[in-house]
Order: sequence, then structure tokens, then C-alpha cells
Amino acid sequence: MVYIVDGDAAVRRSLRFALGIDGFTVRTDANAGSFLRRDDIPAHACLVVDHHLVDMSGLDLIERLRLRGWTMPVILTVTNPSSALVRRAASSGIALVEKPLLGTALLDHIRAALSASA
Repeated sequence: MVYIVDGDAAVRRSLRFALGIDGFTVRTDANAGSFLRRDDIPAHACLVVDHHLVDMSGLDLIERLRLRGWTMPVILTVTNPSSALVRRAASSGIALVEKPLLGTALLDHIRAALSASA
């Protein structure tokens, strides 16, 4: 199971399609608030979240989830990440993938994250 939180509908659709072809079940949300209201998140899941959401940053969402005790693997997507953001993500154990999402980098991170959490 992979959850996508991204404000761009085209990104959500393309990731749902691409990950679905690879055999993943995908759920999507347009913002952090709608994701936080979910009550159907299984223990073995991966979250792919854009850093630039309309209602909070991706890192803020991740921090809220961790305060709730969620330990699911997280992949942060971002366009032109600053060196400070890269360091902050790395120190928090968050994989960071730069947009545009080209090639298999995101898929490779998802597979690795789900394998490590199994």
C-alpha cells in the first residue's frame, strides 16, 4: 500500500497509474488535512508526500504523524531542495526524491522502504 499526498492532481493520477502497474495499491490525497483524517492506514504502508502542500509542509505532516506514533516509511518529494532541507530530511531518516520524478528513483525508494519495514 502506498499513500500519495500531493496538491497536483496530475501528479497524483500519474503516480497512481505508474505504481498500480507495478502492483501497488495506491490511495491519494490532495492535502495533509485529508490524509490526517484517514482511519484506513495499514501498518505496512509507505507515504509519498510532496514538501509543498497547501495546508502545511510535507515535513510538518511527517512530524505530526510521528507524534501520533506512526512509523511508516516516508518519501518526501520536492522541487529544488535546499541543502538545509536535504540535511533535515536525512537527519530524520526521510528519503528525499527530487521532482520532476523521472526514471525509477521513486519506485526504487518505495520498494526499499517497504522491504526495510517488513
